[in-house]
Amino acid sequence: MANQQGLSPTKAQRIAAETRRYQMLELAKAGATERQIADTLGVARSLVHREIKRVLGDLAQAASHTADSVRALQMERYTTLLSRWWPQALNGDLEATKMVMSVMARIDVINGIIPDKPMIDMRTQTIQVGDGDGLGLMELARVIANGSGEFGTNGFSPPDTGEPDGVSEGGSGG
Repeated sequence: MANQQGLSPTKAQRIAAETRRYQMLELAKAGATERQIADTLGVARSLVHREIKRVLGDLAQAASHTADSVRALQMERYTTLLSRWWPQALNGDLEATKMVMSVMARIDVINGIIPDKPMIDMRTQTIQVGDGDGLGLMELARVIANGSGEFGTNGFSPPDTGEPDGVSEGGSGG
């Protein structure tokens, strides 16, 4: 896309390329395949793939910057509220304490301290660990049992502790 002298693209060429990227994105949003977009615009399918990926990356980056700005504004608001209610909460005011706890919970959420979805989902009986697909409850129990993923010699029996079933060191089971 360089100009005739072999130098960097001209402003007009950069604008044309950017316009084409957004045309590609609009066609993709409308359901066209990369091959159909390439045929429509008279370009290679690999160019369509690369340019759509690029424009989506640019849009994601812009959205990320917007989210950071909104998060910063929210933090300023929450900090102002927190400073207003904090002294009263420390003096034992129940309503102020509730407000402080509420504001702190919101701060935790917007800063990602509290996950946006539960780590344990009892409906599917899996536990999400890191970015993986999750472990079944029995699989997790095996891993916890001794770190090797096995309870005992046969892989399924709990180790013999000498205690009757359901009784642990801390008291009776149940």
